[in-house]
Amino acid sequence: MTGEVQSHAMSTSMVKAALAELDAGTDMALKVRVSCSANCSLQGGRVRIADDEGTVVKETELTEFDGTGSETDEFIVKVPTEPGGYTWTAVFPAQEKQGVVHEESSAPFSFIVKPHSTSIAVWDIPSPIAFNDKFKIKVGVKCSAECTLTGKKIAVYDQEGKQVATGALGGVPSPGTSALYWAEVEVEAPGVEGYYRWRVKFRKPDLELPHEDASYNFGFTAARPPQHMVTVEVIDKDTKAPIKGADVIVHPYRGYSDEGGVAKIRVPKGEYKIHVWKDNCETFRTTVEVADDVTIKAELFPAPPHLNGFPS
Repeated sequence: MTGEVQSHAMSTSMVKAALAELDAGTDMALKVRVSCSANCSLQGGRVRIADDEGTVVKETELTEFDGTGSETDEFIVKVPTEPGGYTWTAVFPAQEKQGVVHEESSAPFSFIVKPHSTSIAVWDIPSPIAFNDKFKIKVGVKCSAECTLTGKKIAVYDQEGKQVATGALGGVPSPGTSALYWAEVEVEAPGVEGYYRWRVKFRKPDLELPHEDASYNFGFTAARPPQHMVTVEVIDKDTKAPIKGADVIVHPYRGYSDEGGVAKIRVPKGEYKIHVWKDNCETFRTTVEVADDVTIKAELFPAPPHLNGFPS
């Protein structure tokens, strides 16, 4: 006479499920828990991860038992490369252990696969720039999954949407970053005085994994070519000693005082507001009419605590 086979009901759950959104083709970390109605240890049992079509994409082992349930170690599964919504399933197939059949159980989990997002940074933008002068800017692009973007194209567009320059990202990330690939791009300033907002665009690159495009606006001022030199001598009002590193603005032009406390800034003819600022000092302000080279003495003295900082 054959004895009746004993079976136990099971439950499967996700200890660590996929994030709600994942970059295409990257890794996702999972961890699965399986519990027996009779609190059996299931160490050594197998758990499978099945995709939307039921194809097993990963199989791993239950390694830990805490008295009520068994868990896998954290394991990695590759995310699909095609963007869209997915529902996968963690499956504990029916398995026999010590004469007991543990029934199949499963736990579905859902996630969305998205193209890799990209972001742009623009820096080293001189301003103001003389009419029709050529100038260089640095443009960096980074992928959310830190993909290599070497050789991928960026383009610069003027205020009217006309493409004025292109560049290719270099092979080495910008110093201090892990994946900001960058290029130096030369452009030409407009021939009319004013403030301009231009745009850098990074179009969807031709890569194995899908990526989004990105854009970034940057601004600068085009001004008349400099004609005269404004020399600002920055000194301590009490000691008469030169002050190094003071911020000198002959609006909108800018410079810094050197070891001798001197800042030299070339500007076109005209009237300018001048601000000279240094940490813990009151800001020096004056207005000057520039019709020729001119020298200005800026005396700074300690500021009351509530006045420290650059003026708004």
